[in-house]
Amino acid sequence: MKPCPPPKKVVRNGGSSEPKVQLTGGTAAQQASDKSSTEQLRAATQENLKKAAGLQLTPTQRDMVSQIKEFMAQSKAAVAAGDLEGAHNLALKAHLLSVELVKP
Repeated sequence: MKPCPPPKKVVRNGGSSEPKVQLTGGTAAQQASDKSSTEQLRAATQENLKKAAGLQLTPTQRDMVSQIKEFMAQSKAAVAAGDLEGAHNLALKAHLLSVELVKP
């Protein structure tokens, strides 16, 4: 006995019965939470940079400091432009680099 092929669905004129999805920036509470989290990441990153300032840094580590500062500046600019998700991602990158920088 041969299995039956799956039923065919005909979509006419490029239409579909799928609902359209509207993406939004989230609720005001979520946005406030994202902004707070971003500020916490930036504050922790600044603390790590202060710790690193007292260390003898290699050229690679000095490059990391420059990259961290660049991510921090971009994060602040993203907040000013209303891009909270982008700001958070940039702050997270800066923080992760700063953690690597001050690792014993």
